[in-house]
Amino acid sequence: MPAALIATQMRKMEVWAERAAEASVYLGGAVVLSLFVVWGARRFAAYSANLIQERGGPDQIEMEKQTATIITLVRRILLALIWTLAVILALEKFKFDVKPLLAGAGVATIAIGFAAQSILKDWINGFFLITEGQIRINDVLKIGEFSGAVEKISLRTVSLRSFDGVLHVISNGTITAFSNMTMAFSYAVFDVPADYAQDADLMMDLMRRVDKSMREDAEFSPLILDPIEIVGVDRFTEQGAMVKARLKTQPSRQWPVGREFNRRLKALADAEGVVIATAKRSLSLTPGTGGADAGGAHE
Repeated sequence: MPAALIATQMRKMEVWAERAAEASVYLGGAVVLSLFVVWGARRFAAYSANLIQERGGPDQIEMEKQTATIITLVRRILLALIWTLAVILALEKFKFDVKPLLAGAGVATIAIGFAAQSILKDWINGFFLITEGQIRINDVLKIGEFSGAVEKISLRTVSLRSFDGVLHVISNGTITAFSNMTMAFSYAVFDVPADYAQDADLMMDLMRRVDKSMREDAEFSPLILDPIEIVGVDRFTEQGAMVKARLKTQPSRQWPVGREFNRRLKALADAEGVVIATAKRSLSLTPGTGGADAGGAHE
């Protein structure tokens, strides 16, 4: 191989090595900036959490959810911008003309926008869901047939983790209506059947006593916002006279409060001899034709 050709090849290798070194500076800078953004997001989240706890108040949980959601979204946007800019600058060092690439990307974006309107709809809906504070991380939602706690939210999707551990991923563009069961406060709702043979007032009195005992309990008192609201005998069923009531709680605390209320009500009813009614059925057998017996169930 001629010496001139070898020198030319060596020079090309040196040029590419120089360009790679210069490009690696931008990529390395992106790594450093990414680490800084992640660190800053964690620090700001910790600072915000401490500030919210110091202020306290009934809106503390709501503010924590909203802050965590916004910090997560801003972190992802910053990381995307950092790496997009770093890749473009790195390509320029290799003498790639990125202007046509950017122009083509703009045209492609328009084409994609017409061809994939559902994606744009997802982004637009996600933007308003997040900025308006309608959905926050750790909220418990019911969207169509799915329900669960919000584990992750982005401009495109909402991820719900149900009680059985299943993760439901839902496109924001498909969300036309949803139920937020943990916005500002929650209610534990009770339908307790009182036996027809007893005065329904006895059951209501037990419910008030259970409510009083829970509000005096150090474990459950912080979770309960107001005394129990008993609306009275709501309807008559095969079980008995249905006493309806509700207990206002902190967001997402209605389930543990409701379970403990039911446990205490059952124990107190047993101790006081008050019957929590259940449906009773009896089975009678009557002779049928041909010597066979036919059974009929009667309530």
